[in-house]
Amino acid sequence: MNYKTARTRLVSCGSILLLVFIFLSPQMSFACDVCGCSVNANYFGILPQFNKNFVGLRFNQSYFDLQHTPSLFPKPEQAYSENLNRYEIWGRYFISNRLIAFVNIPWQFNMRKDQGVEQSYTGVSDASISLAYILFNTGDSVKQKWRNTLMLGSGIKLPTGKVRSDKPASIQTGTGTFDYHLNLIYTIRYKSYGMNADATYRINGTNDTYKYGNRLISSIRFFYWKQQKMYSLLPNVGVLFETAQRDQSNNIPQLYTGGNGFYFSGGADIYIKRVVFGVNVSAPFAEHLNRGYARTQHRFSTQLLYLF
Repeated sequence: MNYKTARTRLVSCGSILLLVFIFLSPQMSFACDVCGCSVNANYFGILPQFNKNFVGLRFNQSYFDLQHTPSLFPKPEQAYSENLNRYEIWGRYFISNRLIAFVNIPWQFNMRKDQGVEQSYTGVSDASISLAYILFNTGDSVKQKWRNTLMLGSGIKLPTGKVRSDKPASIQTGTGTFDYHLNLIYTIRYKSYGMNADATYRINGTNDTYKYGNRLISSIRFFYWKQQKMYSLLPNVGVLFETAQRDQSNNIPQLYTGGNGFYFSGGADIYIKRVVFGVNVSAPFAEHLNRGYARTQHRFSTQLLYLF
């Protein structure tokens, strides 16, 4: 065997070993061409009867249409979809007249469908706990024409969800990180009409290899309070806004991640004694996710709460 032939074989073997390392390495197998659609975004929304504790169940569903990118696929126009489902036990408890605790324990069922092949991931997701302080609250005052409530808070998301290196980042049930968030909730009401605004900024940590981009989640909703003898109805409409920085893998920004979007929102809550049932739907009207390779088809949420 001459030197030229040996060199050619050595280069070929080296290339094969490099490809094997790329596809089998735990660091790289977590990557995907379009990642980060699993925002796990939670809006506080219009909180029920501000002077009471509650515990309940909440369900959130997000459906995305996506396209493969040129980075990993020669035919980027090829489409696939992701269906993200989140079930939550959550509650609010007044520690004092001004200090409130919120607890959220989620479970997720996420599914990706690509060329007729379905890939799913199910499990406990990342739990979170928050503390909020009421700066002022005239929401239940009969003496005030304009009733205001302003609340500031912060919290932590715990890495209780499992992270698997053989699943795409977008359908993981957990992030494997401690994340921190800041919250602001403001409500103003005049007679039966009102407005609710909330904003959450989430600072994401880094697991062994991957970091989801920090996110700002905000909404503004207008509502009407209709009081009846046996029940109360609270229909609402509004606009949601989300923006996210790019994710990072091994400290390298992921090109097809991050983005922002505006969404129309509409729903209603019905109050029957101590029980609250609510439903909400939203759809995008201006969106640029993952450099245009991801599009939200719809979002849906519903909840059932018990006040005490």
